[in-house]
Amino acid sequence: MNRRHLPRRSPNRGTTVVEFAIVAATLLIVLFGVLDLSRIIYLRMTLEEGVRRGARLAAVCPIDSALPRKATVFEDPAAQGAKIPGATLDDVNIEYLNANGTPVDPVVAFSSIRFVRVSLQGVSVSLFIPFVTGVFAPTNVSATTAAASLGILPTNNPPAPRPPCD
Repeated sequence: MNRRHLPRRSPNRGTTVVEFAIVAATLLIVLFGVLDLSRIIYLRMTLEEGVRRGARLAAVCPIDSALPRKATVFEDPAAQGAKIPGATLDDVNIEYLNANGTPVDPVVAFSSIRFVRVSLQGVSVSLFIPFVTGVFAPTNVSATTAAASLGILPTNNPPAPRPPCD
């Protein structure tokens, strides 16, 4: 057989596949990293909005109302199905504070309540980045607001409308 008619083998045969594998893996890791960073920022902003909503409702609703906890994790009727992933009502902590910012028992020292602090703890979300087994567990997610009516209606005529705390 004549050697001139045999196909030539390139000395760089297979390097294209190896280069593609390296570039594709790097690109996917960066892509999933950007997606995870976006998810983390969105989740953090959602958590902060939830505790802000919960604190505002805790300031105007009665102390034993369940609505502030539900609003914090977006389980209230106004949330329209936007529940925070991984958050439960047990993760919500509501504290009633006096003028110095010290927590007080709302039943014993009701008249000394000046602020309400709502915090969310124990929420974690798994990451999507390939080859990384991690979770995002935010800390220090809380909101403090001045106590308002705490569910007590004024006695003047006509009475003020009752806040929607049911």
